[in-house]
Parts: sequence; C-alpha cells; structure tokens
Amino acid sequence: MKFQRGAILTGLIAAILLVTNLFDASTNSRQYSNSYPSVVCPPNPAGVTTISSLASKKTLFYRIGNKSTKLVNINTLRYSTVTDPILIESKGLTPVTYQSRSGVWAGSVLCTSPTTSQWFAGGTSDVSSKGMLYLVNSGLSLSIVDIFTWSEKGEQSLKTISIKANSTSSIKLDSLAPGDASIVVNVVARSGRVNSFLIDERGKGLQKLGGDSVNGISTPTKKIVITGIPQQLVKNKVPEHYLRLFVPGVADANFTLELLSSDGRFIPIGYNERKLSSGKVVELKLKPKVAKGEFAIKITSDQPLVAAIRSRATSNGHSDFVWSTPSPALGPMQIAVSGIAPKIIFAGDAIAVDLKIQNSSGDIKDKSITGSDLVTWQVPNNTIAITVINAGKDNYAGALISAKSGYAFFPIASGAELTKAAIPSSNIQVLNP
Repeated sequence: MKFQRGAILTGLIAAILLVTNLFDASTNSRQYSNSYPSVVCPPNPAGVTTISSLASKKTLFYRIGNKSTKLVNINTLRYSTVTDPILIESKGLTPVTYQSRSGVWAGSVLCTSPTTSQWFAGGTSDVSSKGMLYLVNSGLSLSIVDIFTWSEKGEQSLKTISIKANSTSSIKLDSLAPGDASIVVNVVARSGRVNSFLIDERGKGLQKLGGDSVNGISTPTKKIVITGIPQQLVKNKVPEHYLRLFVPGVADANFTLELLSSDGRFIPIGYNERKLSSGKVVELKLKPKVAKGEFAIKITSDQPLVAAIRSRATSNGHSDFVWSTPSPALGPMQIAVSGIAPKIIFAGDAIAVDLKIQNSSGDIKDKSITGSDLVTWQVPNNTIAITVINAGKDNYAGALISAKSGYAFFPIASGAELTKAAIPSSNIQVLNP
C-alpha cells in the first residue's frame, strides 16, 4: 500500500514538472512585435492657419471626420489643415503643428498618440476668454470623456462629453469655470482613442490680446523642468512672467524653484521650500533679473503637481503671449520641423546631446550640443527632421519659434511611445489535446 502511494506521488510530481516545462517552452517561444501608434494633429479653427511638419512626402495619413479612413500618402512636408484634424502613421517620428491667427498670435503643439489622460495648465474662463478645448476621437466607436476643471476657487463641476466615432467636439473655455481667471483642465477618456488640444485666445471687445496653442502635460510629477521661456526686456526693464501651479492631491506641497540662465543658476527670493495649497490653482508672478534671451526653471516638490509659465513676447512688431510647458528628460527620438526653424534651448547640469540633422535635400549631418545649465541652438532653415541619438542624464529641451504673427513654444518630446504586443501563434496542442 505504501509502495502504491509512493508511486502515485512520484507520478503526480513528474506530471506537474512535465506540464510546467511545456508551459515554459510555450511562454519562451512566444514572439512579440514592436510598433509605434499613429499620432493625431489638431483641428483648424475658423480664421486660424494650421500647418503640420513632416519628414517624408510618403507619410501615410487620413482626415478624421472623412468618410474614408484609408491611409494615403501626404505628398508634402508641410500639410495645411483645412478644418478637420489628421491622423498620421508617423512610425515614431513626432510632427510639430504650427498654428496662427494672422497678425494676432502664433502657437505650436506636438502631434501625439491618443491617451487616457491629458492635463492643461493654461487658459482662462474670465470675460476675456475666446479659447477652446478640442476633443478628437480617432477611433471607430463612441468615446466618453470626463473633463475635470480647477480654478483659483477650487474644483468645478464635472463635464462629461460623448464623442461620435471619427469626429471632433469643441468646448468653450469660459464654460468650464465661468468668470475665473486661472484654470487647469484634466481630460480623462473612459473609452475610445481620444486626443485633446487647447487654444488659449483672449480679447476685450474689439481688442485682441493674443493667444497660444497650449501643449498638454501627461501627468503630475514631483520634478518639473520648463526650458525655453522667452526673456524680452521692455524698455530695458525686466518683464513679468506668470507661473501657474496646481497640486491635485489632498496634501499641500512644498516646492523649490531654481532658475537656469546664461548668467548661471539661482533660487529666486521666496521660492525656496515655498508652501502651495492643494486643490486650487495658484498663479505667481516671476520677475527674474537675468539677461535677455531665454531661461529655464526647475521645480522640485514633495507632492506631484502640474505647472506652466506664461510670458509676453514680441515678434515682428506683434505682441503675443506664449505658454511654456514641461519637457521630459531627453532620450532617443525624432521630431519633424519642416519650415519652422525653431531655436532649441537645452537645460541640465552637464548638457551632452548628440543629434542628426536632416535637411530638405536629404543630407544628414551630425551635431553635438555640450555645456552646462543652459545652451541655445538655432536650427538651420532647411532642416526637416532632428534625431536625438544620445543625451546626458537629466538633459531637457524646449523650442521657440519667432514667427510673423507672434511667438510659439513646444517641448522637445516624443509624441508616441514604442508599444509591445504578443504575436498570436497557432498551437497544435489546442486542436489535439
């Protein structure tokens, strides 16, 4: 009897080991595919010019809202959007979209892949607001989106929007927190492939006060770097900048702000371990006494927060405001800049960035950016794409465009992350158990 029990136990152990080995072999033999998701570029509001930069005329795209979703060659390096947003099969390259209202304002945003959550620290809901929030559903099914808004008075009423498949919806900013001056918006998609874009446009009566396309923020963080903040002296006087901050959690935050410029780095008076209440949007004046040009700020906090900074800048005689938003740490990526020739501002303790520069003739040149604290580089006029090959630890970059209608900013960041998916495989054991 004991012998039979021992034999049965031995048999069970052997069977378990055999099944485990078969499972491991099946798991180890599983194959995966890596690919980049498509990106979406913003719609074109009435009276605005919207142009997206590409690096190849053979890039595949289609117009969202069109009956046909067939991908076709874009046939240009500068695509001018008529009304609808576009979906681009960019294969890892990030297009930049430039927007402007002639003689009034200019802005630029990255074309990005759909996301479940997007934050915007920019815009206003007061009487001067002409701004809009655009929601794009590039999927083939209905999307439901929640819009959370906070202002200097606290959290506002939740808005829930349904967006039809392959379509765009828009919401006026002054409806999100009526009468309030400073807002932060979080767009959360319950379902569907959703992109969101925000235009902060302002005016009083017939007087136009400028505008900007505000780049989104992926998530609140404890460390924020904003580089590419224009510093233009007004009658040889230091200008005012407006730093918008918001702590979405329950606990208040303590933060320190460090300023980086061509003059070096320092902590402005009042910005060391400064307390920031949660749940309400705070806007602080920042008037740094640094040389004209550009500067960067680094914020470290004990609680996650979102931040952006608004500056007044003049380009070709047009006074405009520009929102500079956070940039992620630089890593390998490629960005399309056809026709916009931005100035890129690098920030970091030890800046060491290796680039490849592709021009309109197809020539590719190497470029190395080195330095400390802050380094600026003007992109050559005929450049169509910039590839980041390597970057030092905690190196960041943002870009400024000086255009006929105003100033524009965009962060140097990837609009789409490489995704990994398992490749389905046939298994004869399923058919023959």
